Amino acid sequence: MEVARQAAIDAALAKPPLPCVTKENWNHWHRHGWIVCPAKRHRTCSDPTCGIGGKCKRLAELGLAGDGSPLRRKDRPRCGARTRKGVLCLVRVEPGKRRCRFHGGLSTGPRTAEGKARIAAAQRRRWAEW
Repeated sequence: MEVARQAAIDAALAKPPLPCVTKENWNHWHRHGWIVCPAKRHRTCSDPTCGIGGKCKRLAELGLAGDGSPLRRKDRPRCGARTRKGVLCLVRVEPGKRRCRFHGGLSTGPRTAEGKARIAAAQRRRWAEW
């Protein structure tokens, strides 16, 4: 029985993985029945619909497909932040973020030393005026 199971696993591993599945997850899925979930970062997922990575629920919340590529805008979830009127924002989230471009989805802040110095100088000028 174990020989037949091992032969089935080897046959499955010989096939190429689906385009949306990494080779590592393909091997884990067929050998152990679990995968490394890309959304949970090195944690395992055994949900069969989410499992192979084709339709990962956690990645869909971030506007990403199972392989990490961005979903089409109309397939992404809504932002949901409160607007000035007090209603929920209906704009779609930015890929890989939980908010839209108006509510912090595009914000990265300064990355380089020059950018950080420029922001610090602007802050010092503002405080000096106050």
